[in-house]
Amino acid sequence: MATARSRPEPARGRFPVLALTAVGVLVLGACGTGPEPALDGTITTPGTAPASSTTASTADGRMATTKLPVYWVGRADGEERLFREFRDASEAAAAVDPIAAAATLMTGATPEDPDYRTLWFPVDRVGASTSPGGTITVDLPSEAFRPDLDDREVRLALQQLAHTVTATAATAGLLPEGSEAEVVVLVDGRPDEEVFGSVRLDGPLRPDEGMAAPIWLDEPRQDERSEGTLTLSGRALDGVRGCRWTVAGPDGQRVSSGAAAVVPRGDGTVGFRAELELEPGEYVVTVVGRDAEGGTVRDDKDVEVLAG
Repeated sequence: MATARSRPEPARGRFPVLALTAVGVLVLGACGTGPEPALDGTITTPGTAPASSTTASTADGRMATTKLPVYWVGRADGEERLFREFRDASEAAAAVDPIAAAATLMTGATPEDPDYRTLWFPVDRVGASTSPGGTITVDLPSEAFRPDLDDREVRLALQQLAHTVTATAATAGLLPEGSEAEVVVLVDGRPDEEVFGSVRLDGPLRPDEGMAAPIWLDEPRQDERSEGTLTLSGRALDGVRGCRWTVAGPDGQRVSSGAAAVVPRGDGTVGFRAELELEPGEYVVTVVGRDAEGGTVRDDKDVEVLAG
């Protein structure tokens, strides 16, 4: 069951009255080979940030836009799971392509949501390459691997990496159509190294969807500032039922809520979306559902709506 996030009582003024409830709920149409030498370098064209969840690259795989899916560890279903944020690649100035940039952010960036964390030590040098068969090779410095993790955290850390780089490769169009991505991890250019104190990297990693959170918000982003209309969107696992969104003031008073209409994406997840018209003020936006066991799962973000 996803844990509700305990937030300190903010020193804020009285919450303003909601002018309009949701103006509508819309649905989203979309919730092999051996190791190769890795590369490192610099981002070539950071560009302007597109809409969230959109990333593109040039024909040679170098960065063309700046939104990258980065996975973090947070609490859900009473245990730690993986949550996704879209981050600006320009934060990872030492990476040459989307995959390297995303992996660099995963190790060293601070999650926007304070309830998330990373299980890696920060590094500013990550190499990456992809093969025609869909194998992603990531070359990390040895100092990226923390020696203080327990067995569950080690598994989460490796899945944090696998989800981040495979999602980035897929979003950037760097994987062959129909391929099942796998990740080969090199350490300082060497395969089959022992990391995290006792784990040998003797085979490729594949994303385990069972490690992902049952539900999360892609929009709004944590501490987002919006003018009037607030977009709410995200994804849930296909087994999550009864998805609803709520908007509340800093004092917890609910001011708007509604059902989140969902559409299957064909990958075991569903997408949801809503457009909300709100008075200027500070809000907590929450999406809630029930998992297959009937437990409550949720994600929430703090946002501010400015005068339009």
